[in-house]
Amino acid sequence: MKTKVLLVGSGAREHAIADALIAGGSELYAYMQLLNPGIKRIAKTFTVGKADDVAAAVKFAKENGVEIAVIGPEAPLAAGIVDELEKAGIKCVGPTRQLAQLETSKGFTRNLMQKYGIEGLPRFRIFTKKNAAADYLKELGSYVVKPDGLTGGKGVKVSGEHLSSNDEALDYCNEILNSHNAVVVEEKLDGEEFSLQTLTDGNGGFIHFPAVQDHKRAFDGDTGPNTGGMGSYSDSNFLLPFLTAEDVEQAKKITEKVAAALKKETRTSYKGIMYGGFMKTAAGIKLLEYNARFGDPEAMNVLPLLKTNFVEVCEATAEGKLSGLKVEFENKATVCKYVVPEGYPDNPVIGKIEVPSVEKDCIKALVYYAAVEEKADGVYTTKSRGVAFVGIADTISAAEKIAEEAASMVKGGVFHRKDIGTWQLVQKRVEHVKRLTGKTTLKLLYTPKSEPMKVAAFMSGSGSNLRRILELQQQLKQQGKELFKVVMIFTDTADEKICNAKKIAAEYKVAYYCNDIREYYAKLGYSDKKDMKIRQQYDAETAKLLRMHKADIVALCGYMSIITKPVIGSFLTVNVHPADLRIKDESGGRKYAGCMGSECIKKAMINGEKEARSTTHIVTENVDQGQVLLVSKPVRLDITNIRSSNEEELDKIAHEYQEKLKEQGDWKVYPETIKMLAEGRLAADEKGTIYADEEARQNGLEMG
Repeated sequence: MKTKVLLVGSGAREHAIADALIAGGSELYAYMQLLNPGIKRIAKTFTVGKADDVAAAVKFAKENGVEIAVIGPEAPLAAGIVDELEKAGIKCVGPTRQLAQLETSKGFTRNLMQKYGIEGLPRFRIFTKKNAAADYLKELGSYVVKPDGLTGGKGVKVSGEHLSSNDEALDYCNEILNSHNAVVVEEKLDGEEFSLQTLTDGNGGFIHFPAVQDHKRAFDGDTGPNTGGMGSYSDSNFLLPFLTAEDVEQAKKITEKVAAALKKETRTSYKGIMYGGFMKTAAGIKLLEYNARFGDPEAMNVLPLLKTNFVEVCEATAEGKLSGLKVEFENKATVCKYVVPEGYPDNPVIGKIEVPSVEKDCIKALVYYAAVEEKADGVYTTKSRGVAFVGIADTISAAEKIAEEAASMVKGGVFHRKDIGTWQLVQKRVEHVKRLTGKTTLKLLYTPKSEPMKVAAFMSGSGSNLRRILELQQQLKQQGKELFKVVMIFTDTADEKICNAKKIAAEYKVAYYCNDIREYYAKLGYSDKKDMKIRQQYDAETAKLLRMHKADIVALCGYMSIITKPVIGSFLTVNVHPADLRIKDESGGRKYAGCMGSECIKKAMINGEKEARSTTHIVTENVDQGQVLLVSKPVRLDITNIRSSNEEELDKIAHEYQEKLKEQGDWKVYPETIKMLAEGRLAADEKGTIYADEEARQNGLEMG
C-alpha cells in the first residue's frame, strides 16, 4: 500500500521533492501557494492556500489521511506547521517552530554556536537599538549586515558591494530595525561559498548530501543584484573542485555539533534538513548561516542523485531511525540553471513562455517548474524565478552543456546565466581558493568579463585570416553571443597595394591605424629594421593605441614585423603558423619555427612529411616558440614525385597546398582560438602547460 505523503510548497525545489517522493512509491498530496504545473500533474490531489495558513494545510492533510509531511519552504516552518501537524498525529520532515529558529533567527544560531564553542563562527554582534552598531562597523572595517529574520535570501548586504560607507551601512541597520527585532553585523569573510544539506533525525542519525555551490548574482560573471539563486552545480565525487574531503568533513562536524547543541538547548529533537551555507577561507571552514529546509536550487542537484528510496528516508527521519538506513547516491555531476523573467529580480516582466520538454524536444535535462502560472493558452512567468533545468552527467562540463541546451530553448521574455557550471567559472572559483591559500598554479589566458573580449588585429597583407575572425564575430552576434569584438586594426605598411588593412577596417567599421615601419626607421636614419631598440620604441607607440582601445588581446594576422616586449609584455598576443609547431628537430627545437607561408609547406614536403597543419600559438620574443594553443585538422601531402620535381614545380605545388591549408587550417583554427579565449576555455600553469576545457594539453588542443 502506498504511503500517503503531504508536500507543502510550490516551487522548483518542491517539484524536485515531489518527483523523489513519487519515485519512492508514495501517493502525493500537495498543499501549494501557487499552482505548480509539474506538481499538479503527479499529485493524487492538491489544494492552493497561503504559505503560512497552518490551519488550512493541517485540515487538508487530515481530510486526506496523510501519514507523513515534507515541508518545502521556510514560511510554513516559521508559522509552526510542524507543531500542528504533529498534534494531529502526522509525522513530519521539518523542525518545529522553536527549532526553525535555526533559520528564522540568525542571532539565535550565532549565540548557540558561541555558547557551545562550535568552530566556524565568524566575529559578530547583535544589535536591537538604532545607531548602536556605529562603533562596531568602524571596528570591523569590512562587514556583512543581516536582518535577524526571514528575507527570502535577499536581505544580506555586504560592505564594498552593496554598502559603500559606514554611514550607508548604519542607515541599513536602522532600516532593518523598522521591520525586525534585531540586526546581525559580522565580519566580511573572503572565500568560496558552498552548501551542505544534511538530513537529521534528532537521534544521532545524519545523511549528508553532496556539496553544492549556488550562484546568487543575477548576471554572468557574478554581476548584478542578489537573487534567490540563479543556478548551482555539484561534482561526481560529492565534493566541489575547490574543496577537499577534509573541508567537507569539517562542515559535516559543525552541522552535527549544532544539531547536538540544539537538542541540549531546547530538549527537543530536530527532525529535518539542516542546510548549512559554508565558506572555505584561508582560516578554514566558516558557517555563514543555516536554513531549516532544502535549498532552492540546491535540492534539484542532490535529490535526483539519491539511489535510496526517498520515502523510506523521510520515514526514517521522522521516526528517529536514520542511523539504521544505508543511503547511496549516484556518482554523477549536476548543473542547474534557472530561467527567469526579463528584469528579474528588480523589475520582472510577466509574459508567456514556451518550455521545452523531453517528449517534444528530446532534451536531456530534468525540468522543474517554479513560480509560473499555467493558463489555457500556455505557461506564464510571474515575478519570481520561472523554470529550472538540471543536467546530469559524468563531469560538470558535460552536465552544463545539457542544462544550457535546454535553458536556451525556452522562448519568451526570459534570460538565464549561461556561465553557471562552465569550466571557466568553476576554474575562477578554484583559483580564488588557491590565491587565498597561496597555492595558485593555473591561470586563464583570458578571464571573461561582462562585455565582449576586445581584440586588436595587426596585419601587413591580404587579411584573409582577419576576415574569418570578423565573420565569426558577426555570426556570434547574430546568435546573441557577443563573445569578442575587433576594436582596432593596425598595420606596419602604408602600401595599400599589398595590404588590405584600411579596406577591411572601413568595411567592418573598425578603427584603423597605420605606422609604416620602413618610414619609421628611415626617419631615424636607419636603412633596415634590424635594430631591436628602435623596434621596441615603435611597439611602445603602438601599445599606447592598444591601451586607448582597452584591448584585451592582440591577434597577428599576416603581420610582418617582429613583436617586442612593449606589446607582448603587456598584452596576450596570438598568431597562426602554416605548419605543425609540435614537430621537433634533432636538437629538440621546433622544426618549422621561423619559416613563412608556402616555404613551410615546401620544407615539410622535402622532409617527407605526409601532412600539413596550421597551429595557433602565443607570441613570445623567441619567434614561433610560444605555447601551442590549437592545431588544425591535417591537409594530406602527396610527396610521391617530390624528388623528381624541380624548384619551380616545388614552389607551385607548395603554393597550392598553402591555399588549401588556409581554407582547412588557418581559417578554421584561428577564429576558433579567438572564440575559445573569449569563452575562458584556455589556461596555463606555471610551467607553461596549456589547459583546454580543464584538461592539460602538453602540445595544444587538436581540432576534432
